[in-house]
Amino acid sequence: MRGFAQPLTGTDVFRPRTDEHPEDESFPGLLILRPEGRIFFANAQHIGDQLVPLIDTARPRVVALDFSAVPDIEYSSLKMLTEGEERLRERGVLLWLVGLNQEALGMVQRSTLGKTLGRERLIFNLPIAVERYLALPAPG
Repeated sequence: MRGFAQPLTGTDVFRPRTDEHPEDESFPGLLILRPEGRIFFANAQHIGDQLVPLIDTARPRVVALDFSAVPDIEYSSLKMLTEGEERLRERGVLLWLVGLNQEALGMVQRSTLGKTLGRERLIFNLPIAVERYLALPAPG
């Protein structure tokens, strides 16, 4: 799993961040990560293990998980995501879920995590997430 950046300012295109494209626009304090595939009990811990070092290295203000490539989130994985959100919040980091499909969105909204995130942190797509991030008041 890698962070994502925007290759052309003002577009809605995002691609994995690499050293091959240093001109890609990133947003200091915003870490965009994109898990892919079904998230269920057998791979949830592995996904979490990949996320933690990326978050520790970036030290973001907001972690935006782009779920547009995730067709399904199983209940035990949702519980782990809820616990991860709590740990991030304790560190002063906000978790945003972006691009959830209707089924996954419904599951999240009915969960404790959905109540915690509210509408503000369940975001339709990455361009809206970036726009929302850029509109946040400066930390202080």
